[in-house]
Amino acid sequence: MKIGDNVIYRGRVLVLLGHDPMSVPDRHAQVEDPETGERFDVLYDELEPLPTGAQGFDQGFDQGFDPVA
Repeated sequence: MKIGDNVIYRGRVLVLLGHDPMSVPDRHAQVEDPETGERFDVLYDELEPLPTGAQGFDQGFDQGFDPVA
């Protein structure tokens, strides 16, 4: 995954803004919700690349989201 890519986190499509280097244990990523503009940190290992051809929320990925959970 590259910075600027759309990624999936807990069923929600977000934009990857940055991440810790691979050498960091339990690395984190910074993401942004394109709908609200909210930015927050998540565990990098919980991110999934958006499947090729997916167009965001119209692909059935939006299943509710709580960034604190």
